[in-house]
Amino acid sequence: MRYRTDREAFGAYIGYLREKRKYALEQVCEGLCTAQRLFQLESGAQSPGKLLQDAILERLGVGAEDYEHYLHYKEYDQWEMRQRILHGISCGNAYRAKELLGEYGRRYGGESGGGEAVGERLERQFYLSMWAQIRCLEGAGREELRPILEEAVQLTVPVLWEKPLQGRVLSLKEWNLILEAERYRKGGGDEAHYREILSCLKTAGMDTVGLAKVYPKAVCFLCGCIAEKGGVLGDELYGYCNHALEILRNASRMYYLWEILELREQYLKHRAGNWPGVRQEKDAGAVQVWEGRSGREDFAAVYLENAGWKKTLESVYADYGVRKETFHYSYLYLEKGVSCISEVIRIRRRMLGIRAEALCEGICDIKTLRRLENRKRATQRAIVEELFERLGLSGEMTRTELVTDSPEARRMMEMLRHYGNERETENAGILLAKIKGLVTTEIQCNKQALMRKEINLLRVREEITGEEYYAQMRIALELTLPFEAFLQEGEKYLTYEEQACIQNMMQEMDRDSSEFQICMKRFEEMYRPVAEGELLGTVNGICGLIMGYVTSELGNCGEFDRADWYSDILIKEELRSRRLASLANCLYDRWWNHMERKRNGIFTGRKLDGEEELIKCILLSNLGRRILYESFYLKILKGKKSDIMEV
Repeated sequence: MRYRTDREAFGAYIGYLREKRKYALEQVCEGLCTAQRLFQLESGAQSPGKLLQDAILERLGVGAEDYEHYLHYKEYDQWEMRQRILHGISCGNAYRAKELLGEYGRRYGGESGGGEAVGERLERQFYLSMWAQIRCLEGAGREELRPILEEAVQLTVPVLWEKPLQGRVLSLKEWNLILEAERYRKGGGDEAHYREILSCLKTAGMDTVGLAKVYPKAVCFLCGCIAEKGGVLGDELYGYCNHALEILRNASRMYYLWEILELREQYLKHRAGNWPGVRQEKDAGAVQVWEGRSGREDFAAVYLENAGWKKTLESVYADYGVRKETFHYSYLYLEKGVSCISEVIRIRRRMLGIRAEALCEGICDIKTLRRLENRKRATQRAIVEELFERLGLSGEMTRTELVTDSPEARRMMEMLRHYGNERETENAGILLAKIKGLVTTEIQCNKQALMRKEINLLRVREEITGEEYYAQMRIALELTLPFEAFLQEGEKYLTYEEQACIQNMMQEMDRDSSEFQICMKRFEEMYRPVAEGELLGTVNGICGLIMGYVTSELGNCGEFDRADWYSDILIKEELRSRRLASLANCLYDRWWNHMERKRNGIFTGRKLDGEEELIKCILLSNLGRRILYESFYLKILKGKKSDIMEV
């Protein structure tokens, strides 16, 4: 069987998405490239540069964080500099970000001019977008910021507002820049423009996370525009806020979440004042209802729920010195799962104990491999693909969890993760069978991913024992990586699935065994240097799962200081990047360590109220729709309430 090349697979994928959404070539490429260029990309005749690739994917409704990218060292160095600029902005460090952006502009040409080539215009757009955020941090006013943002928009969205937005196909970054340019117009922008943007976003075909990144922002800007002109938050705008909140909860994200909760609170307080029998207790931040007409109890419940979420977010943000307001949009440009081809090949080869001559035999000469590993020269993609496959990796340089050009399979995998998290075994089994019918398992990484899902499903159903689970999970791991190669000392490069297989195996190990302790040590060796640097937010999503598990086990072993260090790092990163998924788990680990210290008479510098901490975990789990976790924390609160109060 002949497998598609990376270029052909990407072309088929974007072609499928475009046809499914019934977009013309001209709609997708407007402001980016010619229709002929897009046709060549879809046919596999050409490869796009990374910036163009990401822009096309976003215009077709696919967020860049769905992908893992492997870049040659020069492109990787450029990517890394971008991420450091974003980190500076997200930390509010305007001086650091400004310094890096200046160097970036001089190196890569975004500092002046847009050029005709699409790469030059996208570079300029990035530069202007970052510059606007930096100047905003430095206190610049709308008179300065608006021209910067309007220039950035016009680089890829020509004649904005001269023709309707409906029918235009735009990326997340373009929608965001349009919103930013609009809010710096006099009076906070044109209300009709915001309404048109919101209408377009509803039909733009974005994925869940993509919509979460821009829709709540548009709602906040619309409400701000109306308020600036003396208007009030009425029923219609409250409806927009509720829809934005649901989008954020479904995506487990917090972009403009505090602002949305603040707007809902304003509306609910206003309604409370107009309802007989409703008393506002401002000090308690709650609404009590006595002997009201039908529906008042629901109104009170909504207010209390909203107040609880808002108070919890304010408390956690304050604990970690992160602004509760969404003051930047660097998360739109932040990319996860990007790796340097040279480093992956060098580290993976040594980890597997493969001599250089053996790796390149029949693929390339030894000098080519040496230059590649030493970051001296980028080599042909076909050679890299063959080297990757010999190292147990997928040959695709841009990939998702599965090697497939089926958007349906990718969507189903996202749903399968949800069913797995919530222990919905029947739905998970049905969906897994459907996915197997859509993708080939002749590709080892596909076989590994689906095998791991199936083994976990069997364990949850209690159809296999812990010993059988461990043995089968090890077989899945060793489809691509010998377990012994992970246990040995030295640098490591593991895929998402390989790390997940090992973490799953650890759940059935004896915690006192040398095998378990070595696994803990190897994962710490992999992730502590990342946690200490500026690029934690760019690491593949598996980092949160692995380090969350390691943190929990460190606490179980009495290593409270190390456990707290990791928890604090993970929490701060979640808050900066406005991600909700693991926030409650990290707070629970922090609370558990605190309680264990107090029980054992160990000094703790923190002052944590046990009941309040568990309530935070419950509310955050509820906010993120993590029902199983919410139930777990409720059970802990009810069962341990007396112990909490005694300690």
